[in-house]
Amino acid sequence: MTEKNISLRKQRQNERLAKVRSFQPKGVRVLPASDELRKVLKHPNGMGFRPEGSSEWPNDRFTKRRIADGSVTLEGSGAKSEEKPPPRRYSQRSEPSSAA
Repeated sequence: MTEKNISLRKQRQNERLAKVRSFQPKGVRVLPASDELRKVLKHPNGMGFRPEGSSEWPNDRFTKRRIADGSVTLEGSGAKSEEKPPPRRYSQRSEPSSAA
C-alpha cells in the first residue's frame, strides 16, 4: 500500500504510535559499583555489563533505583553537583493540647 491508499484511521494510528515511541526514556551510561555487581547485575531488558567499561541503560525507574542505592553510578558523574538534593521532609504536626 502506498501513502495515498492508507486509510485515515491507519494514519492516525501510525501518528499515535510515533508519538508514543518519542516518549521512551533516553539512555544513560552506567558503571557498576564493584566487579561482583558487574557479573550479576542486569537491567530487566536483558542488558548486562561488558567485562570492562560502562553500559547504556534506559533512564527508567529501575536504573534510577540502582543509582540511588549505589549499585551503579553514572559514567563521568564524579561531581556532586549533578546529584539531586535529598527529598524535603515535612515537619510533623505537634499533638493538640487538651484544654480541660
